Amino acid sequence: MTNAVTEDTKASTGRGSGTMKFRIPQVLLAAAVDRVLNVVPQKTTMPVLGHLLLEADGNHLKLTATDLDLTICTTLDAEVDKPGTVTLPAKRFSEIVRQLDPDTDVELDVHKANALITAGRANFRILGMGAEEFPKIPSLGFKKGVTTPAITLKKAIQRTIFCVSRDETRRALTGVLWEVQGDSMAMIGTDGHRLARISLPVDLDVDARRDVIVPTKALNQVIRLTGDAEDEGVAVKLGDDHVIFRFGKTVLFTRLIEGPFPKYQDVIPKNNDKKVIIKRGSLVDALRRVSLLSDNLTHQVRLSLKNDLIVLSARTQDIGEAQEEVEAQYGGEEMDLGYNAQYLAEILRNMDTEEVLMTLATPLAAGLVEPAEQGEDENYLCLLMPLRLVD
Repeated sequence: MTNAVTEDTKASTGRGSGTMKFRIPQVLLAAAVDRVLNVVPQKTTMPVLGHLLLEADGNHLKLTATDLDLTICTTLDAEVDKPGTVTLPAKRFSEIVRQLDPDTDVELDVHKANALITAGRANFRILGMGAEEFPKIPSLGFKKGVTTPAITLKKAIQRTIFCVSRDETRRALTGVLWEVQGDSMAMIGTDGHRLARISLPVDLDVDARRDVIVPTKALNQVIRLTGDAEDEGVAVKLGDDHVIFRFGKTVLFTRLIEGPFPKYQDVIPKNNDKKVIIKRGSLVDALRRVSLLSDNLTHQVRLSLKNDLIVLSARTQDIGEAQEEVEAQYGGEEMDLGYNAQYLAEILRNMDTEEVLMTLATPLAAGLVEPAEQGEDENYLCLLMPLRLVD
């Protein structure tokens, strides 16, 4: 974590002397290790990034993992005999802890980075590294933070993250744009072929509107950390180049992606005049079946709009063709459109209403998909670019 000396990212100090001893129930330790493990990078040129930092002091044990851009810390109660710090290989340590008897206490005794792990009649000795080798972690304190419902944050992320680009050459599109105002927030994800935007009311104490791009990896961790505790609050603090999330005794720090994010407002059509209402589940099922014979590269499926009917079809040379009719509410002129079946199906799966509304203009113009009914003050829409049909 170089270049990180601001009020919010001052390096923590006070590393231990290489000795440590604590005791903790296996179930608590296993849950804590699992909570931080996903942040550990799979491949790295810095071996210590493959380790977890363990810090024992007072009556608490803190576990930390980082990949330099994303840092997670979780704190739990422990019986500490000797305060200290050490880093242990994350994968090996987690495998050992998971296999221990859940009815036992785990005792960890460290001397000069050599860790003896004992639980019941089982014991393991693994070699770690000195805590001084671990990157300096940012300060994760909250001098000024606000709390938002976990269910609101999780919903906004899940409704948009599936549209994010995986193309690292378009760095700004590999994250979700988060627009924050005092009484509302919006999240937007796009890969250039599709776009998802959701806005929700929320009480965030910000002095002025903030637009930040949050990395996908960090947002996936937010989804994991909310888990089943959707009724609880998540504390959020926006910094100049980072954002911090706090879930009880677990804190997640992530650096932001530098923009600019595309002016997505310019591509959302305002005058689509053809409206189709269709049962979401029926369309998803039909897309899945018909796309079996679509092109492996484009996944193109033709949607033929007729009076109160949509005919889905796909044809691939030397393989075959498929067709299926789905009832719909439509009274406009007949029109044929081509869409990537995977993209359209993914949009539909991320909506939770029985029916969806599609608003269209021409076969070559962007189409919009929205829930047929939306909650109060909620606005969710997805945009999908069509594929040119070749007869």
